[in-house]
Amino acid sequence: MNDRVVPLLITCGVALLSGAGMVMARRLVRCACLLLVHSLAIAATYWCMTAEFLAIAQVVVYTGAIVVLFLFVVLLLPEGGSEPRTTTGRTLLALIGAGALLVPLAAIAAGSTEPTRAGATADMSVAAVARVLFGPLLVPFELTALLLLIAIVGAVTLWRRSPAQERR
Repeated sequence: MNDRVVPLLITCGVALLSGAGMVMARRLVRCACLLLVHSLAIAATYWCMTAEFLAIAQVVVYTGAIVVLFLFVVLLLPEGGSEPRTTTGRTLLALIGAGALLVPLAAIAAGSTEPTRAGATADMSVAAVARVLFGPLLVPFELTALLLLIAIVGAVTLWRRSPAQERR
């Protein structure tokens, strides 16, 4: 047994539990905090797989920027963005959707063979990752920034709406 298996199982377990908690959280502040835990668990998983650059990028980009931005936007929402109680039909629909996604995934996982190793000649340096990220993926990278800006503007618009405007 490899010495990385136990830490990898722990980090994957934390990621799965925080992801499930994030989906089931009723308050958006708790959801954003669980997203933070999930992002850190994914970074720890990368670190266990000796992908240090990905782990640090995960912490800096996702944990340090995007999750904090989500938390900031959620805190701007009235009452922390609380949701009303879910109905039985909505819960049943969510369970059917989850089953529709998990059953084929389990079938694929059961039929999979031994994972193949990546070629030893793959260049995983910072310069190589930057060439890929800022070369053909530059437009999606910049569109993500625009999407986050739109989310902030929407949250501020919701926050500044007065109760008289909501009744109209």
